[in-house]
Amino acid sequence: MKIELICTGSELLSGTLNTNASFIGSRLCNIGQELYLFTDVGDKKEDLKSVLNNAIGRSNIIIITGGLGPTFDDITVEAVSEYLNIPIYNDKKVLQNIKDYFFKIGKCFPEINKKQANIIKSAKVLENRFGTAPGQMLHFDFQDADKKIRKTLFLLPGPPREMKPIFNENVEPFLRSYSIGIKKNCSVGVFGMAESEVEELIKPIIEEARFGYDNKVEFGILANDSIVTLKFSVSGQDEIFIDELINKLKLNFSDVLKDNVFGFDDDSLASVVGKLLTSKKKTISFAESCTGGKLSSAITDIAGSSLYFKDSLVTYSNESKIKLLGVKEDTINNFGAVSEQAAKEMAESILKLSNTDYGLSVTGIAGPGGATKEKPVGLVYIGLADKKKTKTFKFIFNGLREQIRNSAVNISLDLIRRRLTIKS
Repeated sequence: MKIELICTGSELLSGTLNTNASFIGSRLCNIGQELYLFTDVGDKKEDLKSVLNNAIGRSNIIIITGGLGPTFDDITVEAVSEYLNIPIYNDKKVLQNIKDYFFKIGKCFPEINKKQANIIKSAKVLENRFGTAPGQMLHFDFQDADKKIRKTLFLLPGPPREMKPIFNENVEPFLRSYSIGIKKNCSVGVFGMAESEVEELIKPIIEEARFGYDNKVEFGILANDSIVTLKFSVSGQDEIFIDELINKLKLNFSDVLKDNVFGFDDDSLASVVGKLLTSKKKTISFAESCTGGKLSSAITDIAGSSLYFKDSLVTYSNESKIKLLGVKEDTINNFGAVSEQAAKEMAESILKLSNTDYGLSVTGIAGPGGATKEKPVGLVYIGLADKKKTKTFKFIFNGLREQIRNSAVNISLDLIRRRLTIKS
């Protein structure tokens, strides 16, 4: 069975990241299915019809995301209706649900949103609990040579917060009924090693698994912002066997990669640090310069972070480092704001000001300007202080400004992780 995805929206053709495709592809893998093809298409009706024509000709299930809004460029329902030659009607129940939604959020119902109650005749309405555009599921017959083939079309909202629940509650159960066998996925998060180093160490494990289990195990590896993610999936009929093999591979990878493995599956560096701080009943505070609050944002993205994260100061200028943190003016004048000495004083100051167990500072040159021969773009100093001692670390990261900042955030979190896992 071929499953195809069409993502509508001219913004997708102008650099906006398509997160719907990665989400749907991942969910399909979890139920033993896979995405055959996905296409981004703009907000032109004839373009969508053309893409839809190709998709229906080669795939059994077509999922379309986006274009269900109330404005002139939301053309998905009209395009599908015209292509399949199936009329549209305005569903009174759906319309009332939309009006109720606006009443619930304390706003008047705009007449323009009446368009979102337009439903393709014979389609099943899929409730949208987080927005105004309902999804639709439509079965239809496609004439292929001398036979008719049953096809299924899903129309889903574009915003991920609306699309994901509808997919999980409606599309996934439908597709699960067509799944043959079981396929489970796992990922291993690695920090502190290059992608090539990781690959070299895990190569024997991969070769043994591929040889010993008749291609029931698939592997992939990718790197982003200094994090290496090892992905693998195991398929088969016996769920107990699959779970045992996944656990065995996790142990094997951990044995060779050692403490460079920071977590599995949904674990992030920030969530792992949060768990460690919580379990050890420790607190932390940050003094950020070049990362501009990104480190604080990463830690507070984790629910419950108020248990261990107390304070953050973004001291971007030299003046703020001196005035707010109390970094010595002589330190800035003699060594510079991007220096081991400044990082040390920043970490110790935020520790004292916040009265936490740990204080971490980040100061660096993210570029593209501000560099000298002695201090190139990518130079970052990190200070990590506790009540007994302070350690400083020097790094030189490659890449553009955002990559340097992201790498600084990730390595800061990893330094905390490793400090918390030291056996004392």
